[in-house]
Amino acid sequence: MRAIASQVLANGLRTEFWDTYAAVANRVADSRLASVMDLSVGATNREHTFAYFESAPHFKLWPRGGEIVSKGMDSVAFSAQVYEWGRRIPWLKWDKDDDQTSSLMNVARQAGQSAALLPEQFFFDLITNSAGTLPAIPTAPDGAAMFATTAGGAARFGATNGNLLSGGGTTAAQILTDFYDCIVQFKKFQDTEGQPLLMDSVLESGFIIVHPVELTESMEQAFLQKQQLGDATAGGSQSNLVADSAKRVTLWGSPRLTDVDDWYIFLANPPKEQTFYLDREGVQEETALMEDNNSDHVRSTAEESIQWWNRAGAGISLPYGAIKTTN
Repeated sequence: MRAIASQVLANGLRTEFWDTYAAVANRVADSRLASVMDLSVGATNREHTFAYFESAPHFKLWPRGGEIVSKGMDSVAFSAQVYEWGRRIPWLKWDKDDDQTSSLMNVARQAGQSAALLPEQFFFDLITNSAGTLPAIPTAPDGAAMFATTAGGAARFGATNGNLLSGGGTTAAQILTDFYDCIVQFKKFQDTEGQPLLMDSVLESGFIIVHPVELTESMEQAFLQKQQLGDATAGGSQSNLVADSAKRVTLWGSPRLTDVDDWYIFLANPPKEQTFYLDREGVQEETALMEDNNSDHVRSTAEESIQWWNRAGAGISLPYGAIKTTN
């Protein structure tokens, strides 16, 4: 398909508006992504197998005169796939010559820059368990989906309902109640030895709430807006429960979430990020132009092009630092 429409080739074209979409086409992934996704995991093959040890055994009584009780450690292995990604934009050489805006190559290169959005697209695929960009959604290392009530036939992370909770509604008051239910649930999580999984210092480091844009008003009322305490005429004060308790909450409203009632809470400083991006090979750019004389196809058809490709994937680590609330 030709990249240049006839409107761009019109004689006497005025060029004031050629860059109408330039600002948005040149966008990059949200800066908050690095707080919920590990972007530093390198890849060296088309598929990678990862592994980790389960919890180390905790101290047990050593009976006087007896032997120290011994216990081995189990381990878990899981894999993540790397895929190939690319995009090509073709045009006829004559289209480029007749482009009175002289912008074809600049605008076309924005397609290559859009590769910066892949990690964000992968992240939302993973948390919604929906293959919108990725061809398949992997399970978490424990064999369950990223958000699940059980794993391996038992309550996930040793807590009833695991990391998938039912919410009470979408008003500010209901969201605030569900927020504290999530904190309680985090505190209930256990390691594989039946001990508390998350230290209080981790829970005190703050939270990131990823929510659909439709919940923006309720979220901001719950976590940002101050409420009047007492009679305003008698010197009552303004207060916000979350702020007053020194709980740090970052809100991330995203139009990528199409379910307008469900939201996700992530620990701001978990022991390990809950998702990861696999970078096998950075973005590569290739051009096919007549003046380069490097393609029989270009010489015989005058169809030039620019294309990009990279190799990348994504996966889920053990998601004990994330909870989904459904409504």
